[in-house]
Amino acid sequence: MGKFVFGPVPSRRLGFSLGIDIIPQKYCSFDCIYCQIGKTTNKEIKRESFFNTEEIIQEVVEKVKISEHIDFVSFSGSGEPTLNSDLGLMIKELKQLIHIPISVITNGSLLFKEDVRKDLLMADIVLPSLDAASEDIFRYINRPYSVLELNIIKEGLKKFRDEYNGKMWLEIMFIKGVNDDIDELSKFKEIIKSLNVDKIQLNTITRPPSEDVKGNLETHELVKIKEFFGDKCEIISAFERKINRGDKEDWSGMILGIVERRSLSLEEIVRITGSTYYGAKNKLRIMEKEGKIKSFHFGNGVFYSKNE
Repeated sequence: MGKFVFGPVPSRRLGFSLGIDIIPQKYCSFDCIYCQIGKTTNKEIKRESFFNTEEIIQEVVEKVKISEHIDFVSFSGSGEPTLNSDLGLMIKELKQLIHIPISVITNGSLLFKEDVRKDLLMADIVLPSLDAASEDIFRYINRPYSVLELNIIKEGLKKFRDEYNGKMWLEIMFIKGVNDDIDELSKFKEIIKSLNVDKIQLNTITRPPSEDVKGNLETHELVKIKEFFGDKCEIISAFERKINRGDKEDWSGMILGIVERRSLSLEEIVRITGSTYYGAKNKLRIMEKEGKIKSFHFGNGVFYSKNE
């Protein structure tokens, strides 16, 4: 089980994604009501050098050597990755050492900072999020660091798009009855037009949030929004691929490395590990008895997370 690296995890946006966690849990500029990681304990916009950069890079390179199924190496994890002031250096060094595309999953809140934008220029794909087109809804959903305003976020996104030559995929997390009415959708459409992103990806709550947030959109509702936004828009669909693993990796260690940062459904665990449902259930039952993980129901599925 790695200190900084987890997965590869089944990402509905990036395929099999090897996660790099470069932020202590949970440093973030937001405290989103739907976050699956947990409540923000350190709300911050000041960047820091949190960990030894060479140790992180070495762990990534070693993991890549033994993993046969990685579509992307992705900076994400326990908080907002752009808070790490060494992000640009890590991207630069990894581009020289591995031949797998590098992505950064970010809430986009720090793109108003010139040094953040510069750090991200070498990434192959940057995936910012934007969950609101109105200031009051932004503050309700994202609960940002005090000085952050929606206009600051929008201007940062625009500046980055002007400077960045890679792919930019904008994610919008929809919560029923909060940010999905026609007035808000029309404002979203104007913002999207000004950003000229490569993709707009629609999401809704499908994974257990840290708080009791109701309101996931049905597929037909997302389809209507997709049609309203136009050709570049897609709905983030269920992950379908499955891999066959050899015996190189520790089964329980790999699962623990992921559920420390996010919950996993039984279906996801089957796909990650290449196990049968029966085999995965047996191993997970043992891990539960050992007190390593816990299971719970959310929606129509069974999920597993770290046992605190």
